[in-house]
Amino acid sequence: MIIPVKGYITSNDYAPIYRDWFGMTVVSPSDIVDKLPNDGSDVTLEIASDGGEVDPATEICNALRAYSGNVTAKVVSNAYSAATIVAMGANTVQMAPGAKMMIHRASSDASGNVNDINKASGMLQTTDNAIAELYATKTGKPADDFIELMDSETWLTADQAIELGIADEKLDFDAPIVNAVGPIIPHQAVQRIKDLKDENDKLHGQLPKQNDLLNKKLAIFYGKKEVQ
Repeated sequence: MIIPVKGYITSNDYAPIYRDWFGMTVVSPSDIVDKLPNDGSDVTLEIASDGGEVDPATEICNALRAYSGNVTAKVVSNAYSAATIVAMGANTVQMAPGAKMMIHRASSDASGNVNDINKASGMLQTTDNAIAELYATKTGKPADDFIELMDSETWLTADQAIELGIADEKLDFDAPIVNAVGPIIPHQAVQRIKDLKDENDKLHGQLPKQNDLLNKKLAIFYGKKEVQ
C-alpha cells in the first residue's frame, strides 16, 4: 500500500478549505489513517511536503507508530519542517538521491499583549521540545542536540540525514527533483473562509424549507392546492 504525503500538512477541519477554496494540495490525519490497511500489511509513505501544522503531523506520526504493520517513509523530494515529524512515525526512513530534509523551531502568528506573547512563547518552547524528543527517539541522540540544530534551521541532504540518524537508507535510483518552500496562508484567512462556507451551507440547507413555506402562502393567495 502506497500512501502519498504531498503538500501542506493541516487538520481534518481545514483540509477542505485549502483544497476547495485555495486549490492547494494538502494532507490531513484522516487522509493517512483512513488508508491504513486492516490486515497490518506493509505501508509505504511517499513524502514530498514543505511541512505545515505540528499537531496534525504529530497525530499522523503517532498513528503510524501504533500501526501493526511495517511502515516505510520514502522521501522522494523533500521533507521539511512538520513533514519530518510524519517521517519519524515510520519504521524505516528512505531518502531519494537529491531529496532533502529541513528541521527548525516551530513558529506561530501570535499577537496581543505581553501576557499573550509570553503564553505563545511558552507554547512554542514546549512544542520545540516535543519535536526534538521525536528526533531523539528515532536516533538515540540527546534531544538537546536537535534543539541546537533546529535553532539554526538545519538543511540536510540525504547523506547528512542518514549520518544524523533521522533517515536510514538512500534509495539507489537517480531522480533529480526540485522543490521550494512555498508561502503559508494565515490561519485567520482559512478560518474566515471556513466560517463563510459553513454559513453558506447553512443558508442552502434552509432554502428548501423557505421555498416550501412560500409555495404554501402562494397557494393560499391563488386559491390553489400547490404552486409549482
